[in-house]
Amino acid sequence: MKNHSSFLRKYTVALTVLVLVLIFTFTSCQAKTTELEKFLNRIEIQYEQISIELGTAYWNFYSGEGDADLVTPKNKYYTLLINDTLNNYIDTWYPKRSEISDTILRRRIEVWHNTLLSAKVEYNAEVMKLRNELEEMLKVTDENNNKTDNFSGKMLLLIQLRNKKAQELGFENYVHLSFENNGLGYKWFTSFVENLDKATLEPYKALVEKAKTEKQITQFDQRSAFQFVGMFYANNTPPEPEKRNIDLVKESLANIGIDYTNLPSKLVEKQLPEGVGGQGIMLNIPYDFRAVMTLGMDISVWMHEMGHGLHGLYNSINSPILEGYEWIPGNSTPAFSEGMAETSAGFTQNTEWLKKYTSLTEEDIQNREEIINTYAPAFIRYHLSNFMKEMELYLNPDKSYEEIQKDVARKYMLIETDDIRTQELKNIIYVSYPLYLQNYLIADIIAGQVHQAMEEKFGTDYAFNKETGNYLQQFYKGGEYFTWQQRMVNGTGKELDVNAYLKRYNIK
Repeated sequence: MKNHSSFLRKYTVALTVLVLVLIFTFTSCQAKTTELEKFLNRIEIQYEQISIELGTAYWNFYSGEGDADLVTPKNKYYTLLINDTLNNYIDTWYPKRSEISDTILRRRIEVWHNTLLSAKVEYNAEVMKLRNELEEMLKVTDENNNKTDNFSGKMLLLIQLRNKKAQELGFENYVHLSFENNGLGYKWFTSFVENLDKATLEPYKALVEKAKTEKQITQFDQRSAFQFVGMFYANNTPPEPEKRNIDLVKESLANIGIDYTNLPSKLVEKQLPEGVGGQGIMLNIPYDFRAVMTLGMDISVWMHEMGHGLHGLYNSINSPILEGYEWIPGNSTPAFSEGMAETSAGFTQNTEWLKKYTSLTEEDIQNREEIINTYAPAFIRYHLSNFMKEMELYLNPDKSYEEIQKDVARKYMLIETDDIRTQELKNIIYVSYPLYLQNYLIADIIAGQVHQAMEEKFGTDYAFNKETGNYLQQFYKGGEYFTWQQRMVNGTGKELDVNAYLKRYNIK
């Protein structure tokens, strides 16, 4: 009995000590996370102020409405992002983020980690200086008139610098860093490309052989390939409606229960730099969206840019780092952002929308769909070739851009002649939005999946259902709190379904 009492006392003491240790540890951890949260709150206020300043500068850059001082806010970003205390906090907490019970704070740590990693390249002093020079050469002003002497040489130097800085961080090259940080993952992306390449190769070969027979040519040429792509776009783009584009944007939104007049938005037209059809900018999330479309763009481009606006204007997350400002790679998933924009554009391809706003009949629409399905393999492979040209500049820096373009044209567009027309290395996307072009193809897949979900939920007339807008808002409101794949699951019931996308075009 005495031994039993002694054991109980020792056990009670040990248990009490353990409980006190756990309480102390929990309290200590809670105090540290509270300190962390207070610090991040202060940093994120500065981060958002700079984001708004840079967004305004880029708006002026594209719209020409004011002085486009891109350098000053970038320098402010630089000062913020090299802050030792910020980097130490993130370096300390990122490996043990699972210990943080506050899931929003945990996600903020993850996004800050990605943002700071990307900033070590894009906001490196050498990279920034060269980027600023190239952007200045492409600035839209009457005085500047696109003076781009030696642009290609400087662009190649920028690519070399990005690769060098990524390697210093332990990555094989800038491509690997970028894809590990853009929400896609390099392994997922390479598998994605391989699957699309394999699935579309035989249908595309059949198109090539048919064209060679019909044209009585022995070698498939670049012009014929572009004709395939042109046929897809010509039938996938709505005919010019009678209404003005801005009025049609307003009415299309009203049809799904969104009142444009209540949105802090501004849409204008102006000639943009080469290669840019439209540019939507969230200056202040969720309070100020503006978009500029280059002259002559069709309604689908207007709706696409408005989709960027909806994505930001209905964002209700209360944390600047989770709001998805686009100015630092790693802060968001651009593929999903473009997917939400293309979801908006997708209304202009909806059968009921086309019947109401264009002169197309039901038979016309069916004929267009058949043509679209026929040339979809060319459309997909054109996208593959388009973004692989830029990617190869980083993956194979010893190759010239001309050589890369020819190799890519042969691989993806199956060009058999030596007469392959190439382009200069002059593209604002390569400068300001590196490794971005794949997002447009992924966006088409995301949009198709969301539209399929809307049709299943609301019927074929979902483009005229007032509840559709409410449904779409679930994709926007959480910002970067959820990963893009989680948002796809939450909204459509499954992750990105590439096979369903191929099936939509009758590609087996």
